[in-house]
Amino acid sequence: MEEKVPQLIIRFKLSKPKEPHGSLTKEELRKERRREANRRCVQRKRKREQETFQELEGSVAKLRTEVQLLHEELTRLDKENKELDEENNSIQEEIYKMHGMELSAKFVISSAVDEV
Repeated sequence: MEEKVPQLIIRFKLSKPKEPHGSLTKEELRKERRREANRRCVQRKRKREQETFQELEGSVAKLRTEVQLLHEELTRLDKENKELDEENNSIQEEIYKMHGMELSAKFVISSAVDEV
């Protein structure tokens, strides 16, 4: 099940046609330049945010793939562990059937020697 990731949408407002600079006062001209600089700054910021968002989307996709691969490996290793455990138990039963009490006595004696 894939999650929906919200997308960042960049919207640009069209600026009003500029009046010839001759009809603007110095203060109005300064304000207009400041507004235009702010618009460009906001556009650059939105573009950077969009790029960052796309990079993060890529990272999320890679991490999801990695999680899936690790999950598959864990499942495989768990299955292999169970098979080896069953094989080990089977071998132990076989040894006990073949050597029975003799093996038990040797184990008890060797354990007692190890403790000394």
